[in-house]
Amino acid sequence: MNRKIKSTGAGSGAWMTTFADLSTLLLTFFVLLLSFATMDIVKFRDAMGSIQQALGFMPVGTGVFQHTTLPTQFEKPFATSVEKKNINDLIKEELQSMVKQYGLQEDVEIETSGRGVILRVRGRIFFNTGTAELKPQAYPILEKIAEMMKRFPYRVSIEGHTDNIPIVGGRYSSNWELSAARAYSALLFLKDKGIDIKRINIAGFADTYPIASNDTEEGRAKNRRVEFVFYESRE
Repeated sequence: MNRKIKSTGAGSGAWMTTFADLSTLLLTFFVLLLSFATMDIVKFRDAMGSIQQALGFMPVGTGVFQHTTLPTQFEKPFATSVEKKNINDLIKEELQSMVKQYGLQEDVEIETSGRGVILRVRGRIFFNTGTAELKPQAYPILEKIAEMMKRFPYRVSIEGHTDNIPIVGGRYSSNWELSAARAYSALLFLKDKGIDIKRINIAGFADTYPIASNDTEEGRAKNRRVEFVFYESRE
């Protein structure tokens, strides 16, 4: 009796089946991860190139991050506040232009100080002697001040000054009252032009802050004045 022997042939071990299943599962897992991710390689390369240049190196070659050897181009930024003209200078220039326009060089002075921009106007332009009623000659100056206050975020201090000659008779009993009343008249004019009075300070200093000698008529004429101080609010 012949015995038939069944040949199994050469083949792989059973472990290969398990390994193949594991490899397939891992491949599927990574494909899923990739499908969930979004990647813009061009933008990624641009970003990395800019970072490398900012750090001071750009290696020559064809690496993944070597998208270009040219610097990244940026739009020119807007002018900063440092580059802008100082507001004090703008105010001073506009006031000087106004003085020239109306031929007020003999009666108006403009200066910049630690307090701000000072517009100094002789009293004879604004008022008659001993009064606080505004003269028509004052209107163009006050209208210009109102127009500038609407454009610039500054406050204005209105300050009345007199000479040292005592007041005798009339509506006001002292230079203190007269200087304060004159500042108040200017405030009312600006208020009528739409300026918020919260942006205005007024003061009357009588003869306590002379800018010239009160021993001469010319000196006293200089001391009789109204000053408008443009200054930036610190609030």
